[in-house]
Amino acid sequence: MTAHALPTESAELPSTRQIARKLAIVAIPLAIAAVLATQLPGLKDIPHQLAGADGGWIAAALILQLLSTASFALAFHGVYDKRPSVRATTSMSMAVQGLNVVLPSGGAGGLAVGAVLLDRAGVPRSFAASRTVALFLITSLVSFVAVAIAGFGVAAGVLSGEATLTVTLLPGIAALLVIVAVFALPRSQGPLNTAPAGRFRTALANAREYLREGVGASAELLRSGDRLVIAGAIGYFAFDVASLAAAFHAVGPAGLPVGLLVLAYTLGHGGAIIPIPGSAEGGLIGMFVLYGMPVTTATAAVLAYRALHAGVPMLLGAIGLADVRRLLRDPAQAVAPRARVKLRHHPAAPPFAPGPAISASAA
Repeated sequence: MTAHALPTESAELPSTRQIARKLAIVAIPLAIAAVLATQLPGLKDIPHQLAGADGGWIAAALILQLLSTASFALAFHGVYDKRPSVRATTSMSMAVQGLNVVLPSGGAGGLAVGAVLLDRAGVPRSFAASRTVALFLITSLVSFVAVAIAGFGVAAGVLSGEATLTVTLLPGIAALLVIVAVFALPRSQGPLNTAPAGRFRTALANAREYLREGVGASAELLRSGDRLVIAGAIGYFAFDVASLAAAFHAVGPAGLPVGLLVLAYTLGHGGAIIPIPGSAEGGLIGMFVLYGMPVTTATAAVLAYRALHAGVPMLLGAIGLADVRRLLRDPAQAVAPRARVKLRHHPAAPPFAPGPAISASAA
């Protein structure tokens, strides 16, 4: 991958005004939608459910959300080969998660800005690009594996839950196919051979190269058994699912059995791929109703969960982005100690020297 191909050549970090504008674009329609939703027939009791939510379970959901955020920081640190300092890793990972809230696109929006942060900190662009793709792939891989396990488990009766094969086995099969397709796609040459010449073919070639190197980095990290990456990616998913389960306990009776909970959670979050306000909430509520939860309980629990799921990353992300700006005034502070030693011995080298070659990380 050539450095000039990375789309961070002239990118800048979003300003405070830009972030505030994005937050307003997200918050105002959501507030209006929440008010309108509570006025619909059968949903007028939701404000009372939220007002009477169990404080202990809400506190548990908050703690679990913080643990999910911390787990992402672990995965972030491991994926980038522990080259950023602990402070830089913490701040960058918080900024990425916060920006994911205001740049909804299935988690890719914040990671794209994360690539800008790494570029500004001096990380070689080819390394940053492949590892950024790897981070997205590995965290996504956990979700798809969870869907496969839950889908096949419930369909086979290994996991508890009553649902048709259409909403259990089919999602499990689809998740397996997606995993196979993602890891096989970079090897396919068909689309490029048939694509018209020009910018479209160049864009396809660049996209395939990014994906190929990202899949290669993912495979390398998984084969090496990097504990930070694996534990961080699993914790990022598992603690977030547990936070949603705690929200259900807070507003009413216990939620779904674990297998159906994982399916409803993961498939519901697919709505976040659509970059419009309320898509994630609508997707989650719809999936939980599909899997058997009453619409009022599902709506109240999802609203309580999303307040934490969005609020925690947004608050920590603002703190993280502010610290990242401070770090970038002195990029050496963003470098891990072992990288600083290398830099003192090789002053002509960039702060982050490329690591070992990656044989040709997922979520």
